[in-house]
Amino acid sequence: MKKLKKSKPTILFVIFLTIVSGVGLFSLVSAQEESQIPLWIKTAVGFWVNDQISDKEFLNAIEYFVENEMIKLPSQTNDDQILINNLQLLQAEINMKIEQSRELVNLPQIQQALAESNASFAATGFPEEIIRQIEGRWQSSDPNVPGSVSFNLIHNPAADVLRSIMDVDQKSESQFKYAEIFVTNQYGGNIAQSHKTTDYKQDDEMWWQKAKQNGVFLSEGGYDESAGVYASDIAIRIIDDDGNFIGVLKAVINVESITDDLS
Repeated sequence: MKKLKKSKPTILFVIFLTIVSGVGLFSLVSAQEESQIPLWIKTAVGFWVNDQISDKEFLNAIEYFVENEMIKLPSQTNDDQILINNLQLLQAEINMKIEQSRELVNLPQIQQALAESNASFAATGFPEEIIRQIEGRWQSSDPNVPGSVSFNLIHNPAADVLRSIMDVDQKSESQFKYAEIFVTNQYGGNIAQSHKTTDYKQDDEMWWQKAKQNGVFLSEGGYDESAGVYASDIAIRIIDDDGNFIGVLKAVINVESITDDLS
């Protein structure tokens, strides 16, 4: 796993700073030394990051800190404004891509590919074992060799749709473009992908499980090894016409430009 540059904060932390200030970054009012973060701030953030309190509860706590002048809003610098503008643009584009992903998973090519894949895996009686075997051969599968597993997952009607979406996006004015899109069946095995993913088996990933459970998952941001970029990930639960869970789509959004203007 490649390490992030220190100048690139995680999306979660940057958004936290923006939420706290409303218009800029923040400073802490505390009897402690300025170089230290008060324990109550660490506790609130820790509870939030570890899902021990909800987003609403966390925001209520921050509002309390601001209202009681535990957090002081400083004057805004030019870099602050650039960062906030980028974050606002990111939020708008992420929302747009979530809606686009929801439309994408309902396309006939995606739905048909999932129905066929799920039926094929179920017919074996041991879908998890089949996925385990494919995962064991995945790293040696060459996406440039016709007939290989990874080649077939990149070159099929469903994958063609994914790449067409990416091609349109690359030619658009979007600042935060797709770096990778792929779809798994209900068992977590890939069925279509724009590029070869790092792993074939996905159901052990948190984003996959959260999307299946909640319908949508948005990552806090980080280095995506598969796409090779600093990214924020969208994962969407896929259901059929009867409301049955049939798979998950993951879209990797390149957000490296979020702090480029500050470096």
